Amino acid sequence: MNYYHLADKKQEQKTTAWSKLWSSRNPEILSMQLAKQHQPGKTVSAYRVRYYEGPDFIVRFAALGRAILRREKVEVATMRYLRKNTSIPVPEVFGHGICWAGPYIVMSFLGGVPLSMLLKDPSSKGRSVLNPQTGDRSLTRAYREMAVIIVELSGHEFDSIGALEGNEKGFFITSLPEEDCRKKFTARCLFLDITRILCAEHLQEPFQLYCDDFRPSNVLLNLDPFRISGVINWEFTYAAPAEFTWVAPWWLLLQSPKDWEGDLDLFLSRYVPRLRLFLEVLSDHESKLIERQLLSESQRLSPPMEDSIGSGLLWVCLAARYSSMFDEIYWTFIDRRYYGPFNSLDDNIQLLNPEQKQ
Repeated sequence: MNYYHLADKKQEQKTTAWSKLWSSRNPEILSMQLAKQHQPGKTVSAYRVRYYEGPDFIVRFAALGRAILRREKVEVATMRYLRKNTSIPVPEVFGHGICWAGPYIVMSFLGGVPLSMLLKDPSSKGRSVLNPQTGDRSLTRAYREMAVIIVELSGHEFDSIGALEGNEKGFFITSLPEEDCRKKFTARCLFLDITRILCAEHLQEPFQLYCDDFRPSNVLLNLDPFRISGVINWEFTYAAPAEFTWVAPWWLLLQSPKDWEGDLDLFLSRYVPRLRLFLEVLSDHESKLIERQLLSESQRLSPPMEDSIGSGLLWVCLAARYSSMFDEIYWTFIDRRYYGPFNSLDDNIQLLNPEQKQ
């Protein structure tokens, strides 16, 4: 029996039912009601609520079955933490909760256009692809804005891995259920051996603030002057191993890793030139911070990012972060790098230690 097919069918039925309920209950009216209640104002639906007087609000709903309440709570805690402890412009959260439409957040409206809109190929359909005609001057300006945020996020360190949560006492890190972690550990024994080798120098804290969904499409810009007006969508933010920050950014071509070519050489031929430019921009920003004594040489991110492709750390971190793509990333980019050409699964099983084989 194809259990994946049954699960997909059940999920599709839930999504269809949610969509019918959503369209039949006047979401615009609900948005205004929720914005009024909290005022002092693909996987989500967002509505802009405008007032004749006062600022505008955004009411965002998470589609039932595609995003869970926990992610909404994580995003709320992350945005509140960033507003309090950083200079990164993020929406102000006025309220959040759950209603018939699912989890929702009421937040301030940030003007601007997504940075990805200025970089993407206008002729491409579907997912964004970097415009090959974009000049180095434009990329340098865009990459500099991204570099500023990356460096600031990396300055926030925690003593454990997990998601941000907050209450009246402050902010803290929460961990995943132990049983869930055990299942993932069991399924990835070989991968764990590789990470132990690569991360031997950094097995312990500190861990750095990291956002899986940090990308140009979530960075809003004012065009005159060319400056960030806001950074949005923080629901996938957590205190992560420092290696996640140290690897080359996946978003330089705008494409998500799941849209990359299976041919590594073809991908690298397009990616590496953009990486070199980004590293120049990042290094320049780091040097300026060092001159102002706001950063030390040991805190530079550009050197480890530059080394991450040759060392294989980029692929290891991507596999660790994209659990739904783990097997594809592992067998395409990681296994042959560390264990040679693939012959048979039995050969790979022999690489496990006795305890793992059990």
